[in-house]
Amino acid sequence: MMRALALLLVLSATIVGAERPEPRMSFLDNGTVKIGADLALGGAITWLSHKERPDNLINSHDLGRQIQMSHYSGPVPFHPEGATLKPEWRTIGWNPIQTGDVFGHPSRVLEHHNDGNQLYVKCVPMHWPLDNVPGECVFEIWTTLDGPTVIMRFRATNARPDQTLYPARNQELPAVYVISALHRFMSYTGERPFTGGDLTHVTNDFHKPWPWTEQTCTESWAALVGDDDWGVGVASGDNCDNCDICIFHGGLFGKAGSREVRDSPTTYLAPVRKEVFDHDIVYDYTTVMTLGTLAEIRARLTARAVRELPTWAFANGRSHWYVIGGVDGGLPRDGLWTIPCEQGMPSLIGPVRCWRAEDAAEIAIEASWNGPAEPARLRWRCLGDRDFSDERSVPFTIPADGMLNRVVVPLAAHPAYQGLITGLRIDPPPGRQPQARLTLRAVVVQRGR
Repeated sequence: MMRALALLLVLSATIVGAERPEPRMSFLDNGTVKIGADLALGGAITWLSHKERPDNLINSHDLGRQIQMSHYSGPVPFHPEGATLKPEWRTIGWNPIQTGDVFGHPSRVLEHHNDGNQLYVKCVPMHWPLDNVPGECVFEIWTTLDGPTVIMRFRATNARPDQTLYPARNQELPAVYVISALHRFMSYTGERPFTGGDLTHVTNDFHKPWPWTEQTCTESWAALVGDDDWGVGVASGDNCDNCDICIFHGGLFGKAGSREVRDSPTTYLAPVRKEVFDHDIVYDYTTVMTLGTLAEIRARLTARAVRELPTWAFANGRSHWYVIGGVDGGLPRDGLWTIPCEQGMPSLIGPVRCWRAEDAAEIAIEASWNGPAEPARLRWRCLGDRDFSDERSVPFTIPADGMLNRVVVPLAAHPAYQGLITGLRIDPPPGRQPQARLTLRAVVVQRGR
């Protein structure tokens, strides 16, 4: 599944059927940056340039490139009755994208406004692997400019008749494809973010079935630049103040150096986050892109980065947490997230976020538990860890009274709680009984006393 996701929008798939329509462009231009949405292609961004470098940077080899929204869910394969599925994309699953499908049918714009300050587009996306099958959702994008910076607010509103709760999958937030002249994927990937440490050139091998690399970018930004260190930087998060994205997929596909926007070689970057994409979800996020030198990109994007310790409150959603080994009770309602535990061994996994161990001595968990009086377990992951482990874990007890309790888990004295922490996992108590459930109100990373 992950290989298929990576291959999506990359390979030079043969477009059959529909011819690409003539562009219908809507531009914003503030004298420094020019950005253009093609209303013939779902309003996807097909033009981005800077006054000092007026040539277009966006790759549009096929309908799977551009700067565009792209979301994922089950089933895998997603093959509605009567629809034609391109066989090589059967492992993609449910995947509406903003520009169009692999057969060449573009997405349809429903609404468009451009007052010179804000560009708004609303469209019905197309399912990439299917022949002329619109998505059961709508996409909306609000774009504004601020000097050399582009601010894009995105919203996906789902209305699937299939109400199955499918597992969490990586979402591209959004997918960004540029000319292969900007072939260097650059970011800070070290243990001490925001201290001016050396940047890393993140490399990939596009010949492999998984053509991109996945990288934890600990300052929550990444850039695609040329040999002269000039290009585009990207940072993304949701519309709250505490949710910057640290994981990026990206790299070079094909030969570096092309400035032709229709060439097959391209460079790709996407902030990604694993999410459950519910049948009725309204999913918002904001992405900031800025043009300039690598030093300028870093300065601008680190200035906007969230540096506070994370607090995840489940007032109106999962706060980017998800469950493995089971399912939750659906989107949180009334400020509480419920995880049934009658059977299976569910675990709750939080989003990738970065904080230094010495800055956060404890984790506070506001939860209720009505199952057997057994300990739960809190696990943490450090930079470079591929998964959670027993070594980096501690037991803790939630009173089995069915009432909301605030449990503080001290970590400062644990020998494996060191360095840069990148995420948490909560394992509910292992005992099972009818109607057992864990309910969460918040998880708070805090300094301690």
